[in-house]
Amino acid sequence: MTITEADIQKIQTHIAPLLGQKPWHVSIGVGSFITFDFGTPIPRKFLHKGNPLPARGEWHLWIYMCAWRLEKEDEVLAACEDSQQQMEGAVKSMEGLALQSIQLLPPAWDTIFTFEDGIVLRTFSIYSDCSEEGVDNWLLFTPGDNVLSIGPGSTWSYGSSSAPRS
Repeated sequence: MTITEADIQKIQTHIAPLLGQKPWHVSIGVGSFITFDFGTPIPRKFLHKGNPLPARGEWHLWIYMCAWRLEKEDEVLAACEDSQQQMEGAVKSMEGLALQSIQLLPPAWDTIFTFEDGIVLRTFSIYSDCSEEGVDNWLLFTPGDNVLSIGPGSTWSYGSSSAPRS
């Protein structure tokens, strides 16, 4: 599958309402996953070890199965293989900064997320096999319980976050 300009435009339509919003929570998850919460906090219904999970934003961005690098102007702040401490400190710098643009790059959905203050998060696809399941580059959970899934390879999808993924 080849990424077309029509694909990019459709995806831009789904992400346009997110632009200009500021993440109120940014964190490193398992390994080097990054999660961002934007918009109204939504209480979670699930428990973990008897305790409620923290609220999630109505927009929830999950940098998942991809390599990434965080930059400020001409300086690298952190990358996905750095120490946990360095990654955590660097990603916190994005909290409260407006997301200004999301640039999608063929042929494998490398993505540039640009924030205020010259902060840039670059993601790089690490899987080319489009038949591989569960290895999305990144996912954006949107209001209305939908999810935009980018990758692997040149694949993408948008639909219900509760629907089985094929």
